[in-house]
Amino acid sequence: MDYDFTRDIYGDVCAEFSMGHEALGYWVTHELGTRQSSIQDIFSAIAQLQSHQRFEYELEGAEYNLLLSRENATVRAHALDSDYGEDEPEEDMDLYDQESSSSCGLDDFAEMLNGWLRFISDKKGR
Repeated sequence: MDYDFTRDIYGDVCAEFSMGHEALGYWVTHELGTRQSSIQDIFSAIAQLQSHQRFEYELEGAEYNLLLSRENATVRAHALDSDYGEDEPEEDMDLYDQESSSSCGLDDFAEMLNGWLRFISDKKGR
């Protein structure tokens, strides 16, 4: 999983992830953003997962949810859980959802989150 943290011309932070992990980039940029208290809550949950004090952790966002297990981190768009009713694709057709769900290992997720925290804390990049 490759990613890059940047700032736009207005100084707003952005996380860009490689193909297959785009949902993580959207979640980091728009759901997590620069809320350091949320980041610390996630680090606490990761520590509890790694020490077997809990089985999973879920953080519900406006458009995406974060689900952590002892092995994996998954970001999943709420839209994937909607009932399409009459608009459901035909039998031989699939919905394109590659940018709506992403997973990675818990250790890789924690490493990325550490990098994000360092990035948003760096005042020189503003």
